[in-house]
Amino acid sequence: MMNTENTALQMIAEAARCPDYGPDMVKALMEKLDMNEKGFALLMNVAPSTVRLWTSGAAQPSGTARRLMQVYETGPEIVGKIAGGQPPAEGRDS
Repeated sequence: MMNTENTALQMIAEAARCPDYGPDMVKALMEKLDMNEKGFALLMNVAPSTVRLWTSGAAQPSGTARRLMQVYETGPEIVGKIAGGQPPAEGRDS
C-alpha cells in the first residue's frame, strides 16, 4: 500500500509543473477537444465570459483551472466520460 502511495506522490510531483495556459494554449485545447466557448465553459464549470477572458488574455486561469486543462489535454477521453458519453447498456429494463 505504501509503495502505491509513494508512486502516486512521485507522479504528482513530476506533474506539478503545470503549463501557464495563456490565450493560445486555451484556444488550442478547445480546438483539440472540438469545443466552442460555451462547451468549454460547461466543461470547465465556469461562465462563457470567463473563457472569453482567458482566450483574450484579459485574465489568467486559476491554478486549479490550469491543472484541469492539463488533465483534459493529457487524457481527452475523460471528457466523454464526464459528458456521459457511454452508450446505454443493451436491454436495460430497470
